[in-house]
Amino acid sequence: VADQLLHEKRRIFIRSVGAGTINALLGCRLEDRVISQEDTNKVRDENDTVMDKARALIDLVIGIGPESCCKFIKHLCEEDPPLASKMCVPK
Repeated sequence: VADQLLHEKRRIFIRSVGAGTINALLGCRLEDRVISQEDTNKVRDENDTVMDKARALIDLVIGIGPESCCKFIKHLCEEDPPLASKMCVPK
């Protein structure tokens, strides 16, 4: 369910998320040991624009699986409640 939600709301996330939220979410994902430091660096360093970073991050999270998506949504609600609300993410 969580992975379907993120897949459906992917475009809203990519167009709406800010650089600060991306960095916070990357930090949370790293602390959760869901992604590696290497993955974090790839998202940050190999993408020029905020939208590219957002696209890389959400695709990485969706690719890992439903449990990763649930944790991502939880962190999104904590880090950027207005964006979570815009994406119609349940709290």
